[in-house]
Amino acid sequence: MSSQVLVLFASQYGFTENYARWIAEDLLSLRPEVEVQLSPIAQATAAQVQAADAVVAGASDYGGFLTGAGELKKLAPQLKSKPRFFFSVSFSGLAGAPAEKLDGIVSKNFGNDLVEGARLYHFRGGLDHTRLSLKHKTTMMGIRAAIAALPNKNEANRQMLESFEKKTVDYSDRSAIAPLVEDVLAALGS
Repeated sequence: MSSQVLVLFASQYGFTENYARWIAEDLLSLRPEVEVQLSPIAQATAAQVQAADAVVAGASDYGGFLTGAGELKKLAPQLKSKPRFFFSVSFSGLAGAPAEKLDGIVSKNFGNDLVEGARLYHFRGGLDHTRLSLKHKTTMMGIRAAIAALPNKNEANRQMLESFEKKTVDYSDRSAIAPLVEDVLAALGS
């Protein structure tokens, strides 16, 4: 019987969905006998989680709030017994914040109970100002002003300011998923 991996995602503008697709593709490429199911978190069922041998779940980080967190927590009873691999996607990822801070955001949103024993990963996404909702555009104007006022800007700060001029930037890196994919395959065994 082949192993089953459920790859879940919650994506506002597509960057998290891209990472989820890449993870699914790489799992299948490296271990063709593995059954991989890709699904938005909002459409996932308890039965799907129960049938999986491992679960990967990714969410977009918007100012410390993870998309799909509420829906994922509803699946906690089934998730807790599975090997879990959570990833967040944000504009700056580890280039703008230490892993401990990003891990804390995941714990705050998904709950310590669900995160305990899970592996956590953080990836960079991008920003397309032309697709932002009015709420996000308004928020971004405040972020722009705050970053512009910083006396010492790091690389992620400078890139955020540049994104307003370029309108669309993408720092996604498919190679960044390799450790997550390797960890999932290791959890499945041979």
